[in-house]
Amino acid sequence: MLDRQVQRAKRTETSRTPEAAGTGRAAAGTVIVAERYVPGLVRAVANKLEGGASRFYRKHYGIGLSEWHILVALAADPWITSPVLCKNAGLDKAAVSRSLARMEEQGLVLSRDTSGRSRATALTAKGRRLHDRIAAAAVAREEQLLADFSPKQVDSLVGLLTALSKAAAGLTDSPQKVARKKKAA
Repeated sequence: MLDRQVQRAKRTETSRTPEAAGTGRAAAGTVIVAERYVPGLVRAVANKLEGGASRFYRKHYGIGLSEWHILVALAADPWITSPVLCKNAGLDKAAVSRSLARMEEQGLVLSRDTSGRSRATALTAKGRRLHDRIAAAAVAREEQLLADFSPKQVDSLVGLLTALSKAAAGLTDSPQKVARKKKAA
Protein backbone atom coordinates (compact mmCIF):
# COMPACT_ATOMS: atom_id res chain seq x y z
CA MET A 1 0.00 0.00 0.00
CA LEU A 2 2.78 2.43 0.93
CA ASP A 3 4.60 1.62 -2.34
CA ARG A 4 1.49 2.62 -4.33
CA GLN A 5 1.21 5.88 -2.37
CA VAL A 6 4.86 6.70 -3.04
CA GLN A 7 4.38 6.01 -6.77
CA ARG A 8 1.28 8.22 -6.83
CA ALA A 9 3.11 10.98 -4.93
CA LYS A 10 5.85 10.93 -7.56
CA ARG A 11 3.26 11.39 -10.32
CA THR A 12 1.10 14.10 -8.75
CA GLU A 13 1.41 16.69 -6.05
CA THR A 14 -1.11 18.80 -4.22
CA SER A 15 -1.47 22.25 -5.70
CA ARG A 16 -0.75 25.16 -3.47
CA THR A 17 -1.78 28.76 -3.80
CA PRO A 18 1.01 31.29 -3.20
CA GLU A 19 -0.65 32.23 0.09
CA ALA A 20 -1.09 28.62 1.23
CA ALA A 21 2.45 27.68 0.20
CA GLY A 22 3.95 29.69 3.01
CA THR A 23 1.57 28.19 5.58
CA GLY A 24 1.99 24.61 4.44
CA ARG A 25 -1.76 24.28 3.81
CA ALA A 26 -2.73 22.58 0.59
CA ALA A 27 -5.19 24.21 -1.73
CA ALA A 28 -7.98 22.19 -3.29
CA GLY A 29 -7.18 20.18 -6.38
CA THR A 30 -4.31 18.25 -7.85
CA VAL A 31 -1.49 19.48 -10.05
CA ILE A 32 -0.25 17.12 -12.72
CA VAL A 33 3.52 16.71 -12.73
CA ALA A 34 4.23 16.78 -16.45
CA GLU A 35 7.49 14.81 -16.20
CA ARG A 36 5.61 11.86 -14.62
CA TYR A 37 2.20 12.02 -16.32
CA VAL A 38 2.15 9.16 -18.83
CA PRO A 39 -0.63 10.45 -21.17
CA GLY A 40 1.19 13.78 -21.45
CA LEU A 41 4.55 12.13 -22.09
CA VAL A 42 3.08 9.86 -24.77
CA ARG A 43 1.39 12.84 -26.44
CA ALA A 44 4.63 14.85 -26.38
CA VAL A 45 6.62 12.01 -27.95
CA ALA A 46 3.91 11.39 -30.56
CA ASN A 47 3.79 15.10 -31.45
CA LYS A 48 7.58 15.22 -31.92
CA LEU A 49 7.60 12.06 -34.02
CA GLU A 50 4.65 13.10 -36.16
CA GLY A 51 5.89 16.66 -36.67
CA GLY A 52 9.32 15.46 -37.77
CA ALA A 53 7.90 12.74 -39.98
CA SER A 54 5.41 15.11 -41.57
CA ARG A 55 8.13 17.63 -42.48
CA PHE A 56 10.40 14.84 -43.74
CA TYR A 57 7.76 13.13 -45.93
CA ARG A 58 6.51 16.43 -47.38
CA LYS A 59 10.02 17.66 -48.15
CA HIS A 60 11.34 14.44 -49.70
CA TYR A 61 8.23 12.72 -51.09
CA GLY A 62 5.53 15.38 -51.48
CA ILE A 63 2.97 13.67 -49.24
CA GLY A 64 1.74 14.19 -45.70
CA LEU A 65 1.28 11.82 -42.80
CA SER A 66 -2.31 10.95 -43.69
CA GLU A 67 -1.24 9.84 -47.15
CA TRP A 68 1.67 7.88 -45.67
CA HIS A 69 -0.65 6.06 -43.24
CA ILE A 70 -2.95 5.22 -46.16
CA LEU A 71 -0.02 3.94 -48.25
CA VAL A 72 1.02 1.68 -45.36
CA ALA A 73 -2.52 0.36 -44.85
CA LEU A 74 -3.07 -0.32 -48.55
CA ALA A 75 0.33 -1.98 -48.98
CA ALA A 76 -0.63 -4.41 -46.20
CA ASP A 77 -4.23 -4.94 -47.31
CA PRO A 78 -5.15 -3.95 -50.89
CA TRP A 79 -8.70 -3.47 -52.12
CA ILE A 80 -10.17 -2.49 -48.79
CA THR A 81 -13.15 -0.21 -48.24
CA SER A 82 -12.94 3.22 -46.64
CA PRO A 83 -14.27 2.11 -43.22
CA VAL A 84 -11.60 -0.60 -43.03
CA LEU A 85 -9.00 1.84 -44.31
CA CYS A 86 -9.99 4.36 -41.62
CA LYS A 87 -9.56 1.72 -38.94
CA ASN A 88 -6.29 0.32 -40.31
CA ALA A 89 -4.73 3.75 -40.96
CA GLY A 90 -6.00 5.26 -37.71
CA LEU A 91 -7.63 8.16 -39.51
CA ASP A 92 -11.10 9.66 -39.55
CA LYS A 93 -13.45 9.40 -42.52
CA ALA A 94 -12.97 13.00 -43.70
CA ALA A 95 -9.16 12.76 -43.67
CA VAL A 96 -9.26 9.49 -45.60
CA SER A 97 -11.71 10.89 -48.16
CA ARG A 98 -9.61 14.03 -48.79
CA SER A 99 -6.36 12.08 -48.94
CA LEU A 100 -7.75 9.43 -51.29
CA ALA A 101 -9.00 12.11 -53.67
CA ARG A 102 -5.53 13.72 -53.78
CA MET A 103 -3.81 10.35 -54.11
CA GLU A 104 -6.10 9.28 -56.95
CA GLU A 105 -5.30 12.54 -58.81
CA GLN A 106 -1.59 11.79 -58.34
CA GLY A 107 -2.02 8.26 -59.68
CA LEU A 108 -1.03 6.63 -56.38
CA VAL A 109 -4.29 4.74 -55.77
CA LEU A 110 -7.30 3.58 -57.69
CA SER A 111 -10.77 2.79 -56.48
CA ARG A 112 -13.55 0.58 -57.74
CA ASP A 113 -17.16 0.07 -56.77
CA THR A 114 -18.00 -2.88 -54.60
CA SER A 115 -21.36 -4.25 -53.64
CA GLY A 116 -23.60 -1.59 -52.18
CA ARG A 117 -22.39 1.96 -51.69
CA SER A 118 -18.80 1.07 -50.83
CA ARG A 119 -15.66 1.63 -52.85
CA ALA A 120 -12.51 -0.43 -52.47
CA THR A 121 -9.08 1.09 -52.92
CA ALA A 122 -5.63 -0.27 -53.76
CA LEU A 123 -2.21 1.09 -54.61
CA THR A 124 -1.20 1.55 -58.21
CA ALA A 125 2.29 0.51 -59.29
CA LYS A 126 3.34 4.15 -58.80
CA GLY A 127 1.81 4.15 -55.31
CA ARG A 128 3.58 0.90 -54.42
CA ARG A 129 6.95 2.30 -55.58
CA LEU A 130 6.40 5.43 -53.46
CA HIS A 131 5.43 3.28 -50.46
CA ASP A 132 8.57 1.18 -50.83
CA ARG A 133 10.85 4.23 -51.07
CA ILE A 134 9.26 5.86 -48.02
CA ALA A 135 9.22 2.59 -46.06
CA ALA A 136 12.99 2.31 -46.44
CA ALA A 137 13.36 5.88 -45.13
CA ALA A 138 10.88 5.23 -42.30
CA VAL A 139 12.84 2.18 -41.16
CA ALA A 140 16.07 4.20 -41.26
CA ARG A 141 14.42 6.93 -39.16
CA GLU A 142 13.24 4.30 -36.66
CA GLU A 143 16.76 2.86 -36.45
CA GLN A 144 18.10 6.36 -35.78
CA LEU A 145 15.45 6.90 -33.10
CA LEU A 146 16.27 3.64 -31.32
CA ALA A 147 20.06 3.67 -31.86
CA ASP A 148 20.84 4.18 -28.15
CA PHE A 149 18.53 1.36 -27.03
CA SER A 150 19.58 -2.28 -26.67
CA PRO A 151 17.53 -4.95 -28.46
CA LYS A 152 16.14 -5.98 -25.06
CA GLN A 153 15.09 -2.38 -24.35
CA VAL A 154 13.40 -2.13 -27.76
CA ASP A 155 11.49 -5.36 -27.08
CA SER A 156 10.44 -4.00 -23.67
CA LEU A 157 9.38 -0.69 -25.20
CA VAL A 158 7.30 -2.42 -27.87
CA GLY A 159 5.69 -4.63 -25.22
CA LEU A 160 4.90 -1.67 -22.97
CA LEU A 161 3.50 0.42 -25.81
CA THR A 162 1.34 -2.49 -26.97
CA ALA A 163 0.01 -2.97 -23.44
CA LEU A 164 -0.55 0.79 -23.09
CA SER A 165 -2.49 0.84 -26.37
CA LYS A 166 -4.73 -1.99 -25.17
CA ALA A 167 -5.27 -0.23 -21.84
CA ALA A 168 -6.11 3.03 -23.63
CA ALA A 169 -8.70 1.22 -25.74
CA GLY A 170 -10.34 0.05 -22.53
CA LEU A 171 -10.66 3.47 -20.93
CA THR A 172 -14.19 4.52 -20.12
CA ASP A 173 -15.84 7.89 -19.75
CA SER A 174 -16.57 7.35 -16.06
CA PRO A 175 -14.14 8.90 -13.57
CA GLN A 176 -13.91 5.75 -11.46
CA LYS A 177 -10.83 5.05 -9.38
CA VAL A 178 -8.82 2.07 -10.49
CA ALA A 179 -6.13 0.46 -8.39
CA ARG A 180 -2.98 -0.46 -10.28
CA LYS A 181 -2.14 -4.14 -10.30
CA LYS A 182 0.88 -5.11 -8.26
CA LYS A 183 3.61 -6.68 -10.37
CA ALA A 184 5.60 -9.54 -8.88
CA ALA A 185 9.28 -8.69 -8.88
